[in-house]
Amino acid sequence: MKAKKLACMATSALFLLPSLSLLSGCGAKEEIVLRVYSWEEYIDEGGKDSYAYDPVENPDAPSMIEDFESWYEETYKTPIRVEYATFGTNEDLYNQLKLGNKYDLVCPSEYMIMKLAAEDMLQPLSEDFFDETNELNYYVNNVSPFIANVFENGTMTVGSETHTWSEYAAGYMWGTTGLVYNPEVEGIVDDLDEYGWSIMLQDKYKKQVTTKDNVRDTYFVGLAILYQDELLSLDRSAPDYNEKVTAIMNRTDEESVSAVYDVLLDMKNNIFGFETDTGKSDMVKGTICLNFAWAGDAVYAMNLAEEENDMALNFYIPQESANLYFDGWVMPKGANTQAAEAFINFMAIPANAVRNMDFIGYSSVIAGDEVFDYVTETYAAEDGDQTAIEYDLSYFFGEGAVINAPAEQQNRQLFAQYPPQEVMQRCAVMNYYGEDEARINELWTHIKGESLDAWAIVVICVTVVVIVGGVLLMRFGNKIDFFRRKPKKGYELVKQENIK
Repeated sequence: MKAKKLACMATSALFLLPSLSLLSGCGAKEEIVLRVYSWEEYIDEGGKDSYAYDPVENPDAPSMIEDFESWYEETYKTPIRVEYATFGTNEDLYNQLKLGNKYDLVCPSEYMIMKLAAEDMLQPLSEDFFDETNELNYYVNNVSPFIANVFENGTMTVGSETHTWSEYAAGYMWGTTGLVYNPEVEGIVDDLDEYGWSIMLQDKYKKQVTTKDNVRDTYFVGLAILYQDELLSLDRSAPDYNEKVTAIMNRTDEESVSAVYDVLLDMKNNIFGFETDTGKSDMVKGTICLNFAWAGDAVYAMNLAEEENDMALNFYIPQESANLYFDGWVMPKGANTQAAEAFINFMAIPANAVRNMDFIGYSSVIAGDEVFDYVTETYAAEDGDQTAIEYDLSYFFGEGAVINAPAEQQNRQLFAQYPPQEVMQRCAVMNYYGEDEARINELWTHIKGESLDAWAIVVICVTVVVIVGGVLLMRFGNKIDFFRRKPKKGYELVKQENIK
């Protein structure tokens, strides 16, 4: 009887298990998976290299991803796991999306954002994201007024409609392009003022300057050289000055492309070479004295030259124009909007923006007090410096944002990271080329594939002849009389059999 009763109880328990399971799961939420795709080494990875590291108070220094996962669960009471992947170029990102790989949040550059939008591959940010009364919306409450204005006035085609960048993208990092140079080279400062970008064509600097090994950046330089006179003749006080500069620096008509081709061909024959990442070290080693650089790389090169060679490199933005670039967060269609926007806002917390800036060396679009304090701490002049200047950054951080900086910073790291407002007026965003993209790419193919120098052709031809001759000799030498051994007088040559 007792055994039968136990059996009945066990059977009843089996039927109760599903209910107990449901009860035990009450209140527990399923883990969210957020898929983020961004640039390599473009976020604070934690550890001793993190700005948040402290040997006593924060010896472990979790990565930004780990901190976000903890913050999200604490804030929204739901566990989240970030699958963070990286890419090396905008084209890598584009190809992965076209192959059908799914991501909730990606971080392309400005022109790729426009390309993805034109192909109707993005979904807009939600209305809630722009609610300034929501204390969790750190982005809209801390983004620089300068960046906000750029995004609100920049337009792109989405499908067949025109929209602003701000509707679809939130900024992450930004910067300009210019020339890193060694001021100790005789006459280089005056030459930069006289020639601007066309210094790349001057015989005086033959094999002493590099440009970028990508079509967009180098085509931009070609346009600036080609239309130098037109750019310099514009009225800088006119309200539409920047609009006119931007229009010139985005010309892709056949006549412009053909003329830029000739400019770039002359440039190719004068420069040390095309590069993507070696220009920094070439400047530090003294291999070259001029390097076309992105602002973040320029700061890196200047810091490295100081540390390793006690060399003071400078940064110059030509009078004609320079490229204003940015990388921004966008959501591919089908993204988890709530989680993706939470990630953007977490990155926009000023303290987190500082961590990312310090880790990767680029300038954040965020302009909170912590960011300004960090910039001030990095670049402020020492007490008693009689040569110090007032460096006004009100346009970026807001009214009253002035740094008392060493005079040299007018041409160095501070200038590279935050050019003055009057300099920013001549900086233009490069748009997506759309239907003209094929024409620009064809130009680049011809520039990179132009005929080699005569000496190089001779070397290649001789090498090919030697290799082919050697192969023929090894294969047929014993069948050709010229190479056949002749017997001594009184002897005859007998056929040799291969040993098996």
